[in-house]
Order: sequence, then C-alpha cells, then structure tokens
Amino acid sequence: MHRIQKISSYLLMVFNVLILALPLIAVLTWLFIETEFMKNLISNSFLFKQIQTPEGFVSLSQIKWTSTSKIIGFIACILGALPIFLSLFSLKSIFQNYQKGKIFTITNAQHYRRLGIFFFLDALLATPIGDMLMILATTLSNPPGHRYISLSFGTPNIEALFCGILVMVISWVMLEASKLHEEQQLTI
Repeated sequence: MHRIQKISSYLLMVFNVLILALPLIAVLTWLFIETEFMKNLISNSFLFKQIQTPEGFVSLSQIKWTSTSKIIGFIACILGALPIFLSLFSLKSIFQNYQKGKIFTITNAQHYRRLGIFFFLDALLATPIGDMLMILATTLSNPPGHRYISLSFGTPNIEALFCGILVMVISWVMLEASKLHEEQQLTI
C-alpha cells in the first residue's frame, strides 16, 4: 500500500505539470507558428505530424498562415487535446484517492467511468473534428477549388473506442469491488 501511495504522489506531480503544460504549449505553438524555431520543431515532427489532405501530406512548417487559418488550427489543436486534458483531471482525482489509501471506492469507479467516456468522446468527436479543422486550416490558403474539409474515421478511432470499452468495464468492476469493500467494512 505504501508503494501505491508513493507512486501516486509522483504521478500527481506529472499530472499537475501536464495540466499546465498542455494549454501553454498549444498557445505558444500557435502564437509563434511562423518563427524559424517553431518551423524547425514542426519539420522534425517534434510537435505535429504531417497533415494528410486529398492532395497529399502537408507539413505545417510549409503553410502560408493567415490569421483565420491560425485560429482554426488552434481550435483544432485544443479540440483534439480536450479529452486528454479532461482525463488528466479524472486521473488526478483517482491518484489523490490512491495517495490517501482509498483504492476501492465508488468515487474512483465514477472517475474510471468518466475516463471511458473521454475515450469515446475522443474517438467519436474530438479526433475526427479536430483533424477535419486541421485539414481546413492547412488548405485555407490554397486557391479556390483546392481547399478541403474532410471528416474521417479509421483504425485509431476504433482503438480508442475499444480502450473506452475496456475502461468502462474496469469502472464496473471497480464499482462492484467498492460495494464488496463497504460490506466487508461493515461486517464485524
């Protein structure tokens, strides 16, 4: 139990850093997307993967950005990261309970259920819409007839849905375990 509490305190620090870093990185990236430093980070695939458009792959470092395309790209980035960001809060709550020695609780089961829901939202809404907006942002400066908006659903979405189902099942098991734990606490 002491080991779980110790690891939980380390993970809580990581989650707190990520909760601050994710929005900050997104804002700084899109504010300075046209600087040489950011173009180097992007071209080395450190920040973004190449965007697949109907005309082929496009690197964000090669785009001629307008104010509108930057805003759309920022919204796409935030929308794509939203389920991860919200999941960090649920994970933080779970590991705070673990740190206190509360493993099998109804609250933890509810947080696991939320994590499963976030996987579903990521697979069904955030990733497809975020990718669609990113394609629009990258092709917005193209001449008329070469601007695209494309909604796709593929293997990564199915993987996220599968992970969501697994986490939902884990939440159900945690709920049953918490009920058994409460019964055991009340038994003399």
